[in-house]
Amino acid sequence: MKYSIALVAMLLSIPLFGQKEYEIGVEITAASGSNLGGSVGGSLKFAIVEEETLAYGPSLRYQYLWSNNTFTGLNANASLFGGGGFLHYRFLEWFFVGSEIEVLSNPFPVINPDKRWSLTAFFGGGVHHNFDWVKLNVGLLYDIADALRDPLINNPSPLRTSYFIQRKNPQPGSGPNGAYLPIIYRIAFFFPIG
Repeated sequence: MKYSIALVAMLLSIPLFGQKEYEIGVEITAASGSNLGGSVGGSLKFAIVEEETLAYGPSLRYQYLWSNNTFTGLNANASLFGGGGFLHYRFLEWFFVGSEIEVLSNPFPVINPDKRWSLTAFFGGGVHHNFDWVKLNVGLLYDIADALRDPLINNPSPLRTSYFIQRKNPQPGSGPNGAYLPIIYRIAFFFPIG
């Protein structure tokens, strides 16, 4: 948590010149959901916008996860929370690229039970458009921190349940069927304030 506080302080102390605007961002995360399990939650963001192109600021995240295994009768649920910061560059009135870094509580410390916090470091981009009263972000982000994480000694990302692109093993009889790439989609609404 101390890393996210330091990151937010660093982002807010960047000396940038120009006209500033402020926005409140709401990101809705509903990666999956059924009577067998899923996740729902989101993030609250405070954006400082410079020259209508550079948006940055702190973020807070909460997500609820559940699983109902009807075959074994085992049910489980967990919550994750944390915070961090983001930096987006908006261009051509329709696109954005950016990064989002968060330190999150990990409800799945199966590999290393003593390490209850995980770093996520997303980079990506997508569509950004201003609809006067709301600005819409729809993007794909790649988790560099989870891609570099050694799965034999480190806990998996707590956002791993949100991954949706799977790489198949070309020879499934020779080992695992494949793995999910650390790519997620995010939908966020930014509301101008002030």
